[in-house]
Amino acid sequence: MFFGNRLLVDEERILDIIDRMRVAVPEELKQARRVIAEQERLIGEAQAHVRQAMEEQGLLAAVEAERQRLLDLAERDAEATRKGADEYARQVLEELEQRLVRLSASVQNGLRELGRPGEAEAR
Repeated sequence: MFFGNRLLVDEERILDIIDRMRVAVPEELKQARRVIAEQERLIGEAQAHVRQAMEEQGLLAAVEAERQRLLDLAERDAEATRKGADEYARQVLEELEQRLVRLSASVQNGLRELGRPGEAEAR
């Protein structure tokens, strides 16, 4: 609701949005970490199976090359996931900061409008 140059905000709604964002950001990071851990576990299992099969066939060198390739791939995937999670967290936090700045300005305007204690009685 607008009052001249002032904006009236629903404090409960703003606080609810802030609370939801506080919960969402850590959960998204936890989920990204779980995905990375699962990828690493699966890659480890696959490498173990490949190593066993290759050792049985006497192709240990091929296994080592495949292991390194999979490790490099996993590291690239993990880094991309971390960067995505970091970017998401940064965006959410920047949005939260902008909302808080607007909310703070609104509060300051309201306090200025009300004046200092004792000024209201002088009016």
